[in-house]
Amino acid sequence: MVASVSLDATVQLRLGTLELDVTIAAGAGETVVILGPNGAGKTTLLRAVAGLVPLQAGHIELDGAVLDDPATATWVPTEARRIGYVFQDHLLFPHLSALENVAFGLRAQGMRRRVARAEAGAWLERLGLGDHTHNRPSALSGGQAQRVALARALALRPRLLLLDEPLAALDVSTRVEVRRELRRQLESFDGARLLVTHDPVEAVALADRVVVIENGRVQQAGTVADLRARPRSRYVADFAGVNLYTGVVRSDRLRTADGTELTVVNDTGVDGQAFAIVHPEAVAVYPAPPVGSPRNTWAGTVGDVDREGRRARLRIDAPTPITAEITENALVDLGLRPGSEVWVSVKATEIEVFPA
Repeated sequence: MVASVSLDATVQLRLGTLELDVTIAAGAGETVVILGPNGAGKTTLLRAVAGLVPLQAGHIELDGAVLDDPATATWVPTEARRIGYVFQDHLLFPHLSALENVAFGLRAQGMRRRVARAEAGAWLERLGLGDHTHNRPSALSGGQAQRVALARALALRPRLLLLDEPLAALDVSTRVEVRRELRRQLESFDGARLLVTHDPVEAVALADRVVVIENGRVQQAGTVADLRARPRSRYVADFAGVNLYTGVVRSDRLRTADGTELTVVNDTGVDGQAFAIVHPEAVAVYPAPPVGSPRNTWAGTVGDVDREGRRARLRIDAPTPITAEITENALVDLGLRPGSEVWVSVKATEIEVFPA
């Protein structure tokens, strides 16, 4: 449970073509995962909070202390902020051992060399790297280097931990192991955490709350369950694994932006601009027009086929594109592959509408 608000920030700045205007908060003991497409401003947000990019307006407050506020000419330099930063490419010093990399920040804070080395060694032991203290980064695996970078950040005993796609450089098998370790370490860290990722699995595994940034603005925020239940953009819908349509609802009809009309069950009385979501498993797929002609039926062509265990996700290209999820057996029985002509149908009761 979040004890109290630790980070309270409104970041407003312009950097090249990016105009960032984001308000974000994180509580002590809370992991806030930041999602968004490339160029949305996620990394710039972290760098601004760390003091590496100056604000033009807004404020950054950590544990009640103001770190940056252009209106009052308040600015605390990066090295004086109680913030740990784990970069995507780790940024370890190549000429220093793992031990000296972790001890570097402690030494920079004035800690005596022997004490700093002992503290660094304890952190490396805690992260399972006791046998690699004398190795330089070139002798470490990607997962080991990531843990050294995490140890270096945590050794400073920060109140806020910033992680910029910390697992992106790892291969799939290593990522699973390191993600598990990262989650364990985050759970033991009592400060606030902001973590940038593109990986939905990381978001599900690590997030207490998710903030989605698009075009420099917060598009949506909430738990993973919140985003799945009410996606408010195509990016969020893709993340949540659901089909999202926008349009106008009148009575029991939804007219989408491309002119398609769908029959819906409008229990909540939505009238006007609306979102509609359809879960992929609710989409029926046929090799020919279905018998009985269900009202929400249209033709399309199979695009991508992604197998996930005993299930398969099909992207159906059509004027109203849709993603369906069927069993592996159904995929084989229907002989479906990219380029196959199919028909899809969705029951009105499977289309959930809510106000835009």
